[in-house]
This record gives sequence, C-alpha cells and structure tokens, in this order.
Amino acid sequence: MNQHLIDKLLHKAGARFGAEGIDYSDFTSSKFAELIVQECAELVRKYNYECIRNDVPYGISSDDIMKHFGVEE
Repeated sequence: MNQHLIDKLLHKAGARFGAEGIDYSDFTSSKFAELIVQECAELVRKYNYECIRNDVPYGISSDDIMKHFGVEE
C-alpha cells in the first residue's frame, strides 16, 4: 500500500496521528470513502487528459488505480 497516500486521506477524514498512535475520535468513514473515490476520479481525469493530449487511444485501467494506491494482487 502507498502508506503516505493512505495516511494523507486518513488525516483529511479526521484521523489524528500522535505519539500514542492514531486517534479516530473525529474520523468519518464515509468521508474516507469519499476521498478514495475522489482520488480515483482525479486519477482517471489525469490519465484521460494525458491520453487525449498525446493522441493515445488508451485510458486508465484498474491496474493503474491499484498501482497508484500501491495495492498488490
């Protein structure tokens, strides 16, 4: 997993990182899910824009999204 990206999304969703570990008292799971979807959507926009700009008939694949998040099959 891309831990830096996951930590960034966790923080945006309300998790707080401290010496005692992660505090989830202000964390919202629906916000975390929304942020993941937004990250995927932005990735699709970016890839598709680059493909159109470079006249490449290839878009983003599920493998590209998994790679972005650092997920291994």
